Parts: sequence; structure tokens; C-alpha cells
Amino acid sequence: MIFILLLVSIAFAQIQDLQQGDFYYALRAQDSKDNMTNDKNIKQAINYYNLALKDSSTKQEAAWKLLRAYYFLGCFATPEVKKRIHVFEKAKKEGKILFDAYPKNTEIAYWYSVNLGLWASLVNPAIALKAGSIKETREIAKMLIAKEKTHKETAARGYQILGKAHQKLPNIVFVSSWVKRDSAEYHYKKSLNLNPNDLGTRLFLAEYYKENSRKKEMEEVLKPALGKRPHPEHYLEDERNLIKIKKLLK
Repeated sequence: MIFILLLVSIAFAQIQDLQQGDFYYALRAQDSKDNMTNDKNIKQAINYYNLALKDSSTKQEAAWKLLRAYYFLGCFATPEVKKRIHVFEKAKKEGKILFDAYPKNTEIAYWYSVNLGLWASLVNPAIALKAGSIKETREIAKMLIAKEKTHKETAARGYQILGKAHQKLPNIVFVSSWVKRDSAEYHYKKSLNLNPNDLGTRLFLAEYYKENSRKKEMEEVLKPALGKRPHPEHYLEDERNLIKIKKLLK
């Protein structure tokens, strides 16, 4: 009886750890200034998500939320580039372990891919290529797109990932020969059709149009974002996208 009570107590504590992680994650943008904030609350969230990983009943949810928290820490609470690289390096390593453990979990796959891409964008391209990040990113995107019939927002994420890959990656024989710059537009449009409220995809497509001197189309795709305000639940994320959108329209 005592043993059963002990197990129940441990399980309850780990559920509480997940809830505490969510509590601090919700406070991640507190006291923000100039689209950045301090790392106090997001690091607390990371600590609790790591504790929640220890229990099988909360591990998968804690895993993707941990990877999402690393993304926020690196993008919005770590101004120094060297420290940011360290954050995404850590997220990449831990994300790989979690993705290998749960290869069918689309949330883990997506946030692992996001951190992998951010890490690759900050290091020497040769290092990113050697790490196999391009191939893995493409495979994850295809996995997400395969959910299109039942989970539109999941598929939208996959199309967004491929759009960014076609837009930014070099075409290298035997490594990324599938990359075609013109395909970025197709994938961004597919993503927006599935999730028209995603400011990030709207911004990426607009940036693609600007790069290709298609000003009228850039303005058209940004029109739905005019007058929008950041959503309270993802304030800094929306704010950054809206800042970039305003700069494009100037």
C-alpha cells in the first residue's frame, strides 16, 4: 500500500512539474522591451519541463514543450550570438534524442526542426551540411505534410519548412539537388491556404517576393496583416513578425 501511494505521489509531482512549466512559459514575455525579454521565466519553464520528462505519462508533452521553450529562449531572451548558438546546439542535441524516441510525434518533430534550422543558420554552412541537418529537415517536413487530410495546421508547418528550405538553401549535387528557388512560392502558398493566420508564413512569402522584385505581390500578401496586433498568448513572436512586416511595407 505504501509503495502504491509513493508511486501515485511521484506521478502527481511530475504532472505538477508539467503544469509549473506551462505556468512559467505563459509568463515568458513578462517585462519585455524592444522585442526581447529576460530569461528568468523561460529558464524556469525549461527546468520544470526537464523534470516532467522523467515520467512516461508526461514525457512526450514535456518533450515538445521543452523544445519550444528552447526556441523562445534562443530567439527572444538571448541577445548574444555565441550564447544563442549554445542554446540551439543544446536544443538540437536534446531534440535529436527526443525525436528518435518518438519519431511519429509531430510536435516534437516540428520543434526539433525549428531549432535545427536556427542552429544551422548561425553556424558555418559546412558544419550544418556535415551534421545532415538539410536531409533531416526535409524528411520532417514531408512527415508533417503527410498529415494534410486530418491536421491542416500540422501540414502547413511542413509546407512552411520546405518553403524556407527552397528559398534559403544552396543547391548542392547529391546533398540538396532537390532545392529549387522557384518552389518556395508554391510551398508558402500551400502553407497559407492551410493556415492563413500564420504571420510567419505570410512574412516569409513577402520576403521571397521582395527578393524577386515583385513589389505588388509582396504588398498583396501583407494586406491581411495590416492593423493586426500581437496576440497576448504569443506576444513577442507576433510582435517580431509585425515589426518586420512594417519594415517591408516602408
